Amino acid sequence: MTDYRKDTPQWLDEAIFYQIMPDRFAREGSVQNEPEQVKWEARPGSSGRGGSEFYGGNLKGICARLDHIKSLGCNAILLTPINRAPSYHRYDTTDFCQLDPLLGDWQDLERLVGAAHERGIKLVCDIALNHVSNEHPWFQAARNNPQSRERSWFKFAADGSYQCWWGYHTLPELELDNHDVQQKLFLGRDSVLSFWLDKGFDGIRLDCANDLTLDTCEKIVAAIRLRHPQAAIIGELCTYSVPWLRVLDATQSYFFTDSLKALKSGSITTRQCLDNMQIAYSSGAHRQFQMLSSHDIPRINSEWGRAPAFLRAARRLQFTMPGIPMLYYGEELAMRGRHDPENRATPDWRLLKKPAIAAELKELQKLTELRRNSPELIKGSWQPIFTDGYPDLFAFFRADHANPHRLTLVTWNNSRRKIQPTLTVPWGWLFSQLQIEEVFTGRRATTIAGLVTPTLDAHECAIWQVRDDSKRNYSFFKNRKG
Repeated sequence: MTDYRKDTPQWLDEAIFYQIMPDRFAREGSVQNEPEQVKWEARPGSSGRGGSEFYGGNLKGICARLDHIKSLGCNAILLTPINRAPSYHRYDTTDFCQLDPLLGDWQDLERLVGAAHERGIKLVCDIALNHVSNEHPWFQAARNNPQSRERSWFKFAADGSYQCWWGYHTLPELELDNHDVQQKLFLGRDSVLSFWLDKGFDGIRLDCANDLTLDTCEKIVAAIRLRHPQAAIIGELCTYSVPWLRVLDATQSYFFTDSLKALKSGSITTRQCLDNMQIAYSSGAHRQFQMLSSHDIPRINSEWGRAPAFLRAARRLQFTMPGIPMLYYGEELAMRGRHDPENRATPDWRLLKKPAIAAELKELQKLTELRRNSPELIKGSWQPIFTDGYPDLFAFFRADHANPHRLTLVTWNNSRRKIQPTLTVPWGWLFSQLQIEEVFTGRRATTIAGLVTPTLDAHECAIWQVRDDSKRNYSFFKNRKG
């Protein structure tokens, strides 16, 4: 059993995130942006600039959409970088501690933080500590003067070349073992991370955490915990993330998403997909983000929009599997877009009025409400169910053992036929004749002698919860242990 962090801020367990790329999300009021700013509805890349266009989204636009975000059931927002940078995505900073004026001013940020907190919404800021822009003053000093203090802040070779992220010469990597760099970024009282947390952010997402290394991430969390004990430190990983939960509060990886994609493509079976999930979650590694889309991967409606039953099942798993659900802006509008830059388009907010979108919103809101009101889905145990007779059944229990009536059963029939599998209920306090109810359809199934036999339509993903009202003037649950 991995020794996961015990001092993680509790609010993170109950978080449902909404990810925003500020330049592409919403704009409000006067827009201070570059002259080449494109029209809001223009497709990324259509201007001939390779998708690097500025659209003029700003902090005021985010503030104006907070009620919408709250209405979805989200209580946390992840903002991609807002520091000064030459690009719209701002992962290439030229000044870590300056708000990019194209997004607004400090008063705009203060209003956003205050308005979000008034609505019970946490704010997490994305920061790329691994690298900077080649226009950053630190790098300019280092490149222009081999004797400068900043020279040791980067990784130069004898011929003057330097190490850069994924080989992009515009993104020189910082020498993170250098003490001065560590002081600037996270150790010092006036470090980059402390600066933004002092502005009211509730957490930091570490871009490219795997490039930072486990040791550096551990130092970062230790330093921040001293001054900001309720700040969450989340790491983005392009690898199996379970070991990283020993040092980070949460991880954002693609294990869940990629397993479902492999299943849909036919490269793995339903049983193998469930095996994958058991590897990832059976050890208690529950603080992994569950996302179906992001700015780095294709939007889910482009992947599975033509397979609505599979998409619906994936969404229901997202909110019932262990982990922290995260929506990418525009998912609620069924936005499409494959790889960058298409997956970073601007939303058409008028679509919220369309009946088809309203129906999807209703399901999404049902799922966020379900998770919010189900302790077992937030911190409960996870028990996969393996059934040899039904190779296309993906099923599991979530249980809160301190409260026996808090049980959720998820059954996904990933086949083209109707099935009635008999499943073992592995807890002694689920007695015969106790009923469970499917939360979307209202139909019921009854436990008998430790077994339950739900009926599942083809491709259906059903979510069942305990109903203790089948016997008049009687409760199955007493003050007992077992």
